[in-house]
Amino acid sequence: MRLLIIIISSILILFNVLAGIILKEYLLENYIASSCIILINAILLLLVSNSEMKDAFKVSYSLLFPFLGLVEFILAVLAPNTWEDNIYFVCIMGIMVSQLIMFFAANKITKYNQQYD
Repeated sequence: MRLLIIIISSILILFNVLAGIILKEYLLENYIASSCIILINAILLLLVSNSEMKDAFKVSYSLLFPFLGLVEFILAVLAPNTWEDNIYFVCIMGIMVSQLIMFFAANKITKYNQQYD
């Protein structure tokens, strides 16, 4: 699973960078942000697959995180070129924070349950 995540995310980043180089309308900030989003979501998926959390969390997060990553990617592509008053990046950061909270909460719940089993 880990190798598959690495290969797919590498292909997606390569495609994104090539699209950024080829397409004039695809702005530098947008394709850098979207490449970072792909990388961060790949790291999150690797953390999920390597963690000791319960299988139900692993399965659900393996489906939920790529979907949220797609939403983040679309927001990054559609985001305007300015950093000030950019609601798109605020939404992206909110989604990423929620992903991190879910991941650490699931780890904590699993460790808590293992401690008292």
